[in-house]
Amino acid sequence: MSETALSALVNVLNRPVHFPKVDQAGCLFVGEQPTPFVTPRLEIEGSDPSALEKEIVFIEASAAAGKSTLARELSATLKAPILDLANVPVSAGSLRTLLADLEAADKSDPIAAFHEGRIPVIVDALDEGRLLSSETGIEQFLESTAELLRSDRTVASRPKLIFLGRFESTELAREQFERNAPGVTHVTANVEFFDEEGAEQLIHAYAAIAARPGSYYQQHPEQARDFIATFFDAIETFLGLPAGELWKNERGKVFAGYAPVLAALGSILAAIDDFTNVTKNLKADGGREAWGVIEAVLYEILGREQNKLRDVLSVQCESALPNSVYDVEEQLSLLAQYVSSKPLEGAGRVRLSPSDMEKYREMVRTYLPHHPFMRQHEFGDAVLGSATVSRAVYHGTSISRERLISLSRQWRQSAPTRGPSR
Repeated sequence: MSETALSALVNVLNRPVHFPKVDQAGCLFVGEQPTPFVTPRLEIEGSDPSALEKEIVFIEASAAAGKSTLARELSATLKAPILDLANVPVSAGSLRTLLADLEAADKSDPIAAFHEGRIPVIVDALDEGRLLSSETGIEQFLESTAELLRSDRTVASRPKLIFLGRFESTELAREQFERNAPGVTHVTANVEFFDEEGAEQLIHAYAAIAARPGSYYQQHPEQARDFIATFFDAIETFLGLPAGELWKNERGKVFAGYAPVLAALGSILAAIDDFTNVTKNLKADGGREAWGVIEAVLYEILGREQNKLRDVLSVQCESALPNSVYDVEEQLSLLAQYVSSKPLEGAGRVRLSPSDMEKYREMVRTYLPHHPFMRQHEFGDAVLGSATVSRAVYHGTSISRERLISLSRQWRQSAPTRGPSR
């Protein structure tokens, strides 16, 4: 079943009658409407419209695909509470404690209301939670949450928990509930990359926010649309896809429908003073200019991953962290070592005290398997893998011949007709 994410979830979730206290310091909160927001697509298991009528809804997606944005839009629409695991440490019993502290509009028991599906709780950032609360803390949180669900089986056809995370983290959470609460019902949904229509809407949404009054973008909408079409053609050329296949091909949709790419393009669109020359150059470059945008987004993702790890690590370490901790070169080296099953030594540039270094290495071992470039111990895409391997080799990391052959084969299989212009 394919539906817009928001409408599918809103239709099945109850509106809560219990709300976080104003002075609750953000442990549970109601999200604000995100701006801009364009509803992503949601692929749901099964073909029955009642597929979402389960106690747990797992929503999984790649990094930066809009999970947290969706969580906040859903929360703002329903006034449902969010538990952000990136900012709230959890362990055994955390959910029960947080629920018990909610305020009721009708003075009813919040725990009872939760079991009845009348307080759907949105649990965001499973991946970041593994860093903040540690593997042990997250496991205890999931085990005790499973015990809480198992304690009252009166209602089993209304969503009580909505978990959002990357594929590997939601899989681990599913396994915990299946092992500790085998009777609890659940369903999994995937946030899909934007289709052509949604992609254009998101580009314009970001451009509209960034554009100044009377900007070239506002005055020349037709030229702006031509620029967007030319950009997508350039992406198609770079990926070596036949004409007209960009939105049909899986790799094409991954890049052309990826939210950070679209957000970056919208911001660029708002700042352009002459679409004619830019569009002409984009056509002439035959895809290289499009790759520049994609490459910028890849580095943005690496920077985002660095910030997440550093934010958690800095609290645990005795001294200030050097800039090299989990920076671009460090991540690329670690990723290349990880896929080759080598010791995770990084680029050899990080200098920390022995105790802080061990904390750093433990965090890397925990988080690296869930890196957005990874899928089940392999690179999720030939472009990502090639970018990682090339930089790692440049900085002295050895890569096996088999790995290089594998990446080359992926490129050939995904680009059978033509390559980017040289």
